[in-house]
Amino acid sequence: MRISILVHLFALIVIWLYSFNNYASLALSAALIMHFYWLNLNILLKKSNTILSFSLKDKTLITTDKLGRNRQYPCVYCAYQSQFLVIISLGKRSLVIFI
Repeated sequence: MRISILVHLFALIVIWLYSFNNYASLALSAALIMHFYWLNLNILLKKSNTILSFSLKDKTLITTDKLGRNRQYPCVYCAYQSQFLVIISLGKRSLVIFI
């Protein structure tokens, strides 16, 4: 989180130091702030439909989101797997797991 804040602050400083147009600086700054807000929602799991826990039961993946709703996915598959990352496809949604 600290690295993300530092990178965004550095980008804001660079935008204002090296831009010759104030309107372009304002537009780029607004876009950078919106990106930082979106990044925090997704990475820090602040969205209401964020999956907090999952379990396997009888070839069915059961997920629990932040609001406490349980969903069952009977047909899931591993879309990508590496040493530290697993992406499971849940139909239209994806479950990203960092190991």
